[in-house]
Amino acid sequence: MPSPSLNKKLTVTYRFWKKLWVLCLGLPLTLLLVWVGLSSNFYLLEVTVVVFGAYIFRQVAETVGTRSVTFFPDKILKNGWFGATAIPTHALALKVNKQDGVESLQFFHGTEKNSRESISVAGWCLSEEHRLWLDSYRRKVYRIGDFMRAPSSNSAACVEFEKAVASFRFITILTILYLLIYVVCATYLSWHYPVFNGYAPTALVWPIRVLFVAAALAAYPLLRLQARLPLAERNYSQRVQRGHRQALRSALLANSVAWLGLPLCLLCGNKLDFYMMLLVGGVYHRDFYPRLSDWEQLLQVAPANPTAAPIPRRSLQVSLALLGGLSLAGYAGQPADFRIRQDCTDANANPAECDNSHSGGHGGGSGSSYRGGSDDGHSGTRRGGFGSFGGSHGFFGG
Repeated sequence: MPSPSLNKKLTVTYRFWKKLWVLCLGLPLTLLLVWVGLSSNFYLLEVTVVVFGAYIFRQVAETVGTRSVTFFPDKILKNGWFGATAIPTHALALKVNKQDGVESLQFFHGTEKNSRESISVAGWCLSEEHRLWLDSYRRKVYRIGDFMRAPSSNSAACVEFEKAVASFRFITILTILYLLIYVVCATYLSWHYPVFNGYAPTALVWPIRVLFVAAALAAYPLLRLQARLPLAERNYSQRVQRGHRQALRSALLANSVAWLGLPLCLLCGNKLDFYMMLLVGGVYHRDFYPRLSDWEQLLQVAPANPTAAPIPRRSLQVSLALLGGLSLAGYAGQPADFRIRQDCTDANANPAECDNSHSGGHGGGSGSSYRGGSDDGHSGTRRGGFGSFGGSHGFFGG
C-alpha cells in the first residue's frame, strides 16, 4: 500500500457490483413504498411512506451517481454523474458511522450542521484496499495538517450560521404541520365523497395546473436573488442582519412552493399534484440551505484564496425533471388512480366500485355527502381516512 504524503492525492471509487446491487434493490423498494402509500386510504401512512420512499431514492441516487471521491491535502472532491462537489479541508469535521465493522465517513466543512457542504463516503461500497488507503490518508495526512479540528462553536461565522439554520428548521416544522393538515383534509374528503375529483371546473383544470407549475418555477430565480451575499454593505451589523433576513426569506420561499400542493390538489383532485409540489419544495429547501462558507465570506473570515469552488445549485434541473415526470405519471393511468377515494364494499363485504354520482367533481362544488347503498337496501361500507375509523364519519356530518 502506498504511503500517503502531503504531496499526494488519493482517489477511491465504489465497486460496480455494489452500486448495481443498490440500484436493483433500492429502486424497486422506492416504487413499492410509493405504490403502497398512494394505494392506501390511511393518509397518515400515505404521507409517511411516500416521504420515506423519496428519502430512499435520494440515497440510491447519491450512491449510484458517485463516480469517484478524490482527497487532496487542501480539499475533497466528489465526482458524480450529475456534476462535482468540493469542500475545503482547512476546517474539516468528520462523522464516522460504523456498521458491521465497516466505517462510513461523512466529511463536513466546519460543523456537522453544515449538511449542504458535506461529502459522504459509503465504506461498504469500497474495496478493502480502498478502505485501508482512505483510513491511512485521513489519519496521517489530515492529522499532520491539523485539518481535523473544526472551528470553535462560538466563532462569529459558526454562531451566525447556526442562527440561519435555526430559521430553516423552524419553517420545516411549519411544513410538517402542513402535512398534518393535508392528512385531515384528505380524511374528511374521503369520508364525504366516493371519489373526490376536485372543486375546479373541468375546463379550468389544465390552466390552473400550468399556473401553479409556473409559480413553482418562478420561485427559483427569486431564491437565487436571495442567495446573493450582501457584500456591498459596509456596516457589519447591518450586513449580518441582511444575511439573516435573506435566509428566512429563502426558507419561506422554498417551503411556500411545497405549500402550493394542497390548494392544487383540492382544485384538481389529483394527489400527485400535492406530492409534486412537496418534492419540488424539498429540493429548493435543500439547495438553498445555509452554507458556512457563505457566512465566512460574509463576515470576511474566509481564506483569501479558497481551494474549493462553491457547490453548484442544481435544483432547477431536478425540479423540471420532477414536474415533468410526475405530471406524466398522474395522467398515464385511469382517471381515479391518484384520487382521494373510499374503499367501498357491497353488502357481502366484497370490494365494489363506489357510486360516483355524488362525488365532489369538476365544477360540482362541495356536492352532497356520500351514503353508500346497494340494490337490496343494505347499506354499503366505506373504509378510508384514519383506517378503521374511516366508517365513523357521522361526527363530521357525513
